[in-house]
Amino acid sequence: MIIVFGILGLMVAVAFNTTRLTAADVSSRTGDLAAVVAEMETQREELTVQVAAQREELQQLERSAATAAGEQESFGAEVELTRESAGLTDVAGPGVVVTLTDAKVVPPGEDGNRYIIHDFDISAMVNALLAGGAEAVDVNGQRVVATTAIRCAGTTILVNQTRLGAPYVVTAIGDAQKLTTAVQEDLVAGELLGAYRLQYGLDVKLEKKSNLSVPAYTGGLRPQYVSPVEGE
Repeated sequence: MIIVFGILGLMVAVAFNTTRLTAADVSSRTGDLAAVVAEMETQREELTVQVAAQREELQQLERSAATAAGEQESFGAEVELTRESAGLTDVAGPGVVVTLTDAKVVPPGEDGNRYIIHDFDISAMVNALLAGGAEAVDVNGQRVVATTAIRCAGTTILVNQTRLGAPYVVTAIGDAQKLTTAVQEDLVAGELLGAYRLQYGLDVKLEKKSNLSVPAYTGGLRPQYVSPVEGE
């Protein structure tokens, strides 16, 4: 019996030490990953500032070139229109603001995922607004452009590779009534304002505004795989 208890004691000690080492290793890796993410976000912010400065320099060069060619007015107007269409300029005008917030309470035994705002909820709202004629849209200050991706990243949502948290404020410039109708008639966005809001306690509201502002897109636009077709 003494031998049996001795062996059992040894097994328990080994298991305890293994669990302790594993927990310490996981904690260390989690800390390392958090540090890497923080460093990458700092680098992204620095690059965003550099991109903004280079775009300003490019605009000055374009104006200088247009002046030298004697076509400043027409060329400048065309370039400005192109920039607006690409989302590279700050814009303002009437429109709507949609605020999406998680439910304050999750009933016991219920699936908590049903009571929070997801990436596909924001995507549905943005798509409905664009389909309704929105000329500019942003989410928590992140301008939505052709290359914008909205996806989940743990407990946060990424928009233009920037981590955002609730509440999510979607600002859209355009005809306020048409935008409102587009959201209400959309299969998913309409449910967020109606059934989902009532059933799951999601705090979703839409407000019409007479004067809104949407910032310019500050990320990169250079495609990786697209190239022009020769002769087209």
